[in-house]
Amino acid sequence: MLNVSTSELMREVDRHMTEDIGIPSAVLMENAARAVAEAVLSCGRGGECVILIGPGNNGGDGLAALRLLAVQGRGAVGILLCDPEKLRGDALLNYKIAKRLGLPLTSSLEPIEKADIIVDALFGTGLDREIGGIQLEAIKRANASRAYRIAVDVPSGINGTSGRTLGAVFHAHETVTFVALKRGQLVTSELECVGKLTCVQIGMTDEAHRLMLERERLMDGEAVRALIGERKRYSNKGSNGRALLIVGSEGMPGAAVMAAAACVRTGAGLTTAFVPKSIFPAFAALPEAMLAPSDESPIDEKLSAAGAVCIGCGIGNAEKNRELLEKALLCGKKAVIDADALNLISRERELLPLLNENHVITPHPGEMARLMECDISTVTNDMHGAALGFAKAHGCTVLLKNAVSVIASADGRVRYNASGNTGLAKGGSGDCLSGIVTALLAQGLAPFDAACCGAYLLGCAADEAMDILITRMLTASDICSALEKMRIFSDI
Repeated sequence: MLNVSTSELMREVDRHMTEDIGIPSAVLMENAARAVAEAVLSCGRGGECVILIGPGNNGGDGLAALRLLAVQGRGAVGILLCDPEKLRGDALLNYKIAKRLGLPLTSSLEPIEKADIIVDALFGTGLDREIGGIQLEAIKRANASRAYRIAVDVPSGINGTSGRTLGAVFHAHETVTFVALKRGQLVTSELECVGKLTCVQIGMTDEAHRLMLERERLMDGEAVRALIGERKRYSNKGSNGRALLIVGSEGMPGAAVMAAAACVRTGAGLTTAFVPKSIFPAFAALPEAMLAPSDESPIDEKLSAAGAVCIGCGIGNAEKNRELLEKALLCGKKAVIDADALNLISRERELLPLLNENHVITPHPGEMARLMECDISTVTNDMHGAALGFAKAHGCTVLLKNAVSVIASADGRVRYNASGNTGLAKGGSGDCLSGIVTALLAQGLAPFDAACCGAYLLGCAADEAMDILITRMLTASDICSALEKMRIFSDI
């Protein structure tokens, strides 16, 4: 998994590498510039290259890349968008070298119009103000061009920690970042502006700082395979986990079927859907799921037999749901709390203290805002803070769903999931996610691990379905079907 850092932590790591370990800062800049130059050389464009150079170390990376491209015989023009007298440190050093070598430097924006490649070395992680003036004009012209656009560290206009946009944002086709991914690259509402994201190591740190960087990480297939592990050949339906899904209502049978189908596909040995008898016919296409009538059977025996529980998908607002939710929260079993169950907790806040380390909640930003009693913008402007703050306050795992989901544990661990596509922005996707996570809980995964793997698997299933279907055609049923085709399972 790739590490994810804030701008503040990155500055501390840089300071540690230079001051404590003794790696010269000019070496770090040279290594960063080499990665940028390699991105230019490998992007497949052969026309004029323009580098937008800003006032800080990001601009220094651009100046060093200008020289390294010249060494490779690949000319480039540097557009200096700052007062050179205000350059400091390694940025000033590389500016002086460029001047002595006679490398092409200008303050005119005209080269942007003819550029085939544009490199954004304006601001990087340090930006905390609105972009204006000639720098704003340069970004606008770059975005309007047909050039291939490469951002250095963070596309200018995106805050490296919060992801908040600050005026215009450089629309990168590719971002080359250093040491660790930046949190803002993942949680920004301008994900399209980040493009293909590559992380390059430019130095080395010690064990203490490595552990600091590993607090936040991006999920990948290797991590998921390691957590799920191989299924033992000597196993049976009982040893593969018993899942109980308290889902569905007369008006929403589809939510129940989607959750149960995903649970079955993800490998739960026994899946029981505790649903109203009136929607039993909806399960005709899913004979693998056992059915228990929620309007006739008591829940206590089912909870006692279950290894993991899911409650909320499509259960509606029936009065009995409060009792069902309270029993599910108090039964001591690992559980997924989703959808209508989350809304019930938001209304009846005396249920909040019942959340604990056994529980995974799976809200989207609107549900998260209701749980936190705040505006939705408070959540979307700080997805990391919302998820981690709630997880710590209530001792549970939070899987905050978005284009890039944030998974937070009460012990401070945070994971991000970027798998998936816009086809998931449809009804039923959340039900599938709940079924997947419940199946993983039933098979023995810890709540945080199950949430991380579940988010990644849902996205991978959507991507698998995209091999056949275009985004607008993708439905939740396709996700369930794709689960059985996924290579991540065929290797286990």
